Amino acid sequence: MEKRTGFVEANDGVRLYFEDTGFGKPVFLIHGGGLSLGWWRWQVPVLSQRFRVIGADTRGNGRSDKTPWGHRTARYAMDVRQIIETLDLDEVTLVGWSIGARTVLSYIELFRGCRLKGVVLVDEVPSIEVHDPPNPPEPDAEPPPKDGPPTEDDTEHRRRQLRSMFVSLDVTDAELDVLVEESRENTPVQGVTLGPDYQAQDWRPMLPSIDLPVLIATGGKSGAYPGCQYMYEHIPGARMEVFEESGHALFYEEPDRFNAVVTEFVDGLHAGFRG
Repeated sequence: MEKRTGFVEANDGVRLYFEDTGFGKPVFLIHGGGLSLGWWRWQVPVLSQRFRVIGADTRGNGRSDKTPWGHRTARYAMDVRQIIETLDLDEVTLVGWSIGARTVLSYIELFRGCRLKGVVLVDEVPSIEVHDPPNPPEPDAEPPPKDGPPTEDDTEHRRRQLRSMFVSLDVTDAELDVLVEESRENTPVQGVTLGPDYQAQDWRPMLPSIDLPVLIATGGKSGAYPGCQYMYEHIPGARMEVFEESGHALFYEEPDRFNAVVTEFVDGLHAGFRG
């Protein structure tokens, strides 16, 4: 499948890297904090057989510009909108994981349903108050070492961080190292603002006002499960899928089921459409 790549320049001059694969109705994938679009490696090849799949590195991450500012989900949401508008996308399904799901909620708060058809919220909470445990570590938001190549200890520490997001999948060191390498040059200071932004947000009052179709996907063994259950109960008409044997990275642990669930959801949004 042909992959189109490029950069969109945000209104503050930051260049945002994106990949655009396939044709049909657009599905926009938003990765977790401090990571990269490479985490969607098991989604893009499958979903792009049916849809036009756009993945982007959030500012400061992957191949996007390494800016020290703008690391708040409201700014990330604005970046998503600018990519959508630059590519002239319409009837988009946003799929956000972890802080990417917070970005989706921020997008809805700021822009409501502008150019959207529906959203998929993947393993995130609307408030830290409905997270179990109440004060979890944020393995996907911690910055990499500041200067020079990482030591072996640094690499092993990062492997342990990433491995903590998996429950049923034994990810090899080699595969983890690929994921680590994709985030090697990420902006180190992004956690300085992203962490407090995460702690302060509370989307609970907004949930009943959401009038878009919403799919919530959560790991049955994830600390985010209570928050996902809360969103399911408070977003009108929301649907929830629980991946019982998975943790935070459920789409990576159970990619076949995740891809099938997302495909069914997007197909349902566009019933009658033929790309």
